[in-house]
Amino acid sequence: MAKIPPNYADLGKNAGDLFSKGYNFGDVKVDVSTTSASKTSFKAAATSHGDGRSDGASRRVSGSLEVKREVYKHEKSDITLTSKWATDNTVNTTLAANNFGAENLKVTLEGFFVPHSGQHSGKVKCAYKRPFLHITDDVQLKADGVSASLSAVVKRCGFYGGYQASYNQAKGGFKDSNFALGYAAKDFTLHTSCLNHGAEFRGSLFHAVNSKIEMGVALKWAQGADGAHFAIGTKYNCCPEVTLRSKFNSEGELGLSYKHHLNSNVDVTLSAQVDTRALTLPSHRLGLGLDFSA
Repeated sequence: MAKIPPNYADLGKNAGDLFSKGYNFGDVKVDVSTTSASKTSFKAAATSHGDGRSDGASRRVSGSLEVKREVYKHEKSDITLTSKWATDNTVNTTLAANNFGAENLKVTLEGFFVPHSGQHSGKVKCAYKRPFLHITDDVQLKADGVSASLSAVVKRCGFYGGYQASYNQAKGGFKDSNFALGYAAKDFTLHTSCLNHGAEFRGSLFHAVNSKIEMGVALKWAQGADGAHFAIGTKYNCCPEVTLRSKFNSEGELGLSYKHHLNSNVDVTLSAQVDTRALTLPSHRLGLGLDFSA
């Protein structure tokens, strides 16, 4: 049976993860997650934000608490309720229903509320998946009007194509028109995209060299720019407990990451960004991540 293609937002995700995951330059992050006997999951996160170079006086701390519970399940259908509160005094509540009304249909209701200001908004998200096809439709209701995003991805024999359009009533109608083309094989993915009515072009290549090594290249060019931005990323699972990551871009920024799986409950991640164009200046950044799970 043919595999269901990813949604538009996840196209080229394999390469994108090489440049985003495992790095937290300038921040100290602590994540704690646990699941109760009733299968209710709790996740607390705290981050001390900064440039990684200061004396700490200018740092700010943010945090959040998320509670998730499956409130209904019957054969292939289920309903999940998620509530998240953050230290900026925002509350997000999500109700997600899978396979209700039609197989492979997911409907999500999201509510956003700021108690101290009374600001609120709502969003309805729909996703329908079939072999060779993945369609999404998001509609958001806010005080200044309605915004919507529609996307579709089709895939056949490894080749895929996707289109995404967005509408914003407050900004005068349809604003974004993006499309993507690519090819995905078992060990590599080639992805290209055109954004903002052709104003920006992006491309990426992901290659799983073997079970331990992954490599990727990303390119980006915008109309009016003097040149293209490029980046090279690697991931090496040198043993079951240790993962090494590195990336380098056309701005001369070198990123390094070391993740150690201490045991089944604790992960530690150390990361650093080095400005290779100014090695003698205090422009480098460090990061620390701690992940506890039970």
